[in-house]
Amino acid sequence: MISLLYLVFAAAHLAVWVWGWRAWARAGRPRALLLVLVPTALLWYDNARIGLGRFIGEGEALYALSVPALAWHWTMLPLFVLAAGAIARSAGLIWALHPIGRAWFLTLAAILFIVDVPYAIGVVFGQVGAFPAVELRLGCIGDAIRYTATLTPAYFCGPEAEAYRVGPGPLVAIVMVVVVLIVGLALWRARGWPWLAAAAGFMLVAAAGGPAWGTYAPPVANLGEIVFVVGLIAAAAQFGAAARHGTVRRR
Repeated sequence: MISLLYLVFAAAHLAVWVWGWRAWARAGRPRALLLVLVPTALLWYDNARIGLGRFIGEGEALYALSVPALAWHWTMLPLFVLAAGAIARSAGLIWALHPIGRAWFLTLAAILFIVDVPYAIGVVFGQVGAFPAVELRLGCIGDAIRYTATLTPAYFCGPEAEAYRVGPGPLVAIVMVVVVLIVGLALWRARGWPWLAAAAGFMLVAAAGGPAWGTYAPPVANLGEIVFVVGLIAAAAQFGAAARHGTVRRR
């Protein structure tokens, strides 16, 4: 059942991504939306490799399919911070248009990139200089199997499995979602547009409520990703088009 959910999520992510490119063209190709579409390019792939894991089976093939997904995740998340800043600017929010506001988004994205990228290098190339080697472990989510950098007892595939964690953990993702939520709340207050705040809030609840979801915690979090991306695309298209037509007032 869970494998099927991931395959449905993969199809949904692909459909949302295609819709996003169409929205990008219709809205006049806003930079903010491009900054959303680039880091979401492989979300369908990440869900598909988990959904197909039970059919591929444990081994080198599934491991090889997992490496690009993790490397992409550890490289692209900071772009969502830049996208949030670009959305705020296209909406005419004064604090985001100020040089200090711009610098804040750039600096935070750079810090998050520095935290994550060594692990992206490590999972692709192994240990390179000071960059750590990253080994993935097999984990089970119901009938789904996948290789992961974080393995807890809830997702052991057998009695011989051991808890394992490598990488920066969820810190970068949490900071990124909180930044988007802050921008969403600002849009709600200044523009009466609540949907980005709602999408980011849903993502936080979906990811943070893991103990309540039990075995379904990872797929619930992935459902949150779909809602999150839809909210970002909608916001970037909405305010990108408005900025292009000069209908947004600074405030």
